[in-house]
Amino acid sequence: MGIIVFEGLLPVLLIIITGLGLRKCRIVTEENWLGIELLTYWLLFPVLVVVSLIHMDLSQINLGSLTKGYLLAVIAQLIIVWLLRKPLRRHLNVSNRSFSSIFQTATRWNAFIALAIAYNYAGDDGLAIVSLIMALTLPILNFVNVVVLTICCSDTKPTLARTAINTLKVPLIWGALLGLLINVAGIAVYGPLMVSLDIIGRAGLGIGLLTVGAGLHTHAVLNARMTMMISIVAKLIVFPLLVFTSCMLFDVQGLTLQMAMLSASVSTAMNGYILARQMGGDADLYAATASLQVVISMVSIPLILWLVSGFV
Repeated sequence: MGIIVFEGLLPVLLIIITGLGLRKCRIVTEENWLGIELLTYWLLFPVLVVVSLIHMDLSQINLGSLTKGYLLAVIAQLIIVWLLRKPLRRHLNVSNRSFSSIFQTATRWNAFIALAIAYNYAGDDGLAIVSLIMALTLPILNFVNVVVLTICCSDTKPTLARTAINTLKVPLIWGALLGLLINVAGIAVYGPLMVSLDIIGRAGLGIGLLTVGAGLHTHAVLNARMTMMISIVAKLIVFPLLVFTSCMLFDVQGLTLQMAMLSASVSTAMNGYILARQMGGDADLYAATASLQVVISMVSIPLILWLVSGFV
């Protein structure tokens, strides 16, 4: 089982390293990387999510148990990290701007990496389960993170309308909801159109990982700070433990449990850096923490999946 887990992760790691190499060699310009990232974010990955959920056999998943188990862990994580705000300010002199980035990097997760590993590890079934978890969690996580950023970095109070609008702008959410709607409604998608969507979506797996590699800040690996380590421990250790405990409580089993743990174990979302920059958060801290999380997660993910395999 350990070899299977490693071989499922190795292609992902190699593509991320390739993206880093392309960035260092300057074969692709900064402007082009931005365009590639936007293409992946707005088109390729949403289409991949739509296709995977259309093909998914929902009858094979205990949707109620997965929903309750995973969402309970997400809510617990959000509360735990928020409660760290005052102690961090008192004992480590962490500013509101820095805390907003600690909160984001401790609660968001990288769907690009999770989807790619899920596909290599478990094929279309794994891809669909991770897409389903995205549909369950992304709206909540995006909403709460926008509220926290507004509280920590803005003089104005967050409004429900403004936060809801920012949440609805996330294309992955629309992709997940559209795929579920087509699946549940039993809508037949025209064959050639489905093939076209599938080709576009598959392109997102490799391109998305290249952008992850290109976005890495390698100096962060050698310059870790206490503020970075707090969110790393919260994201890569505490949250997987919360998800495992909660899933056991609600009897989530088999491949569903493995994909839930994979989703819990990946590093934070790289695009949270853009949100931090736009809303006045500590964007440099976010970028450094996200980069270090990617490196550490390449070791922790196979370890966690190997440990969980004993409960499947």
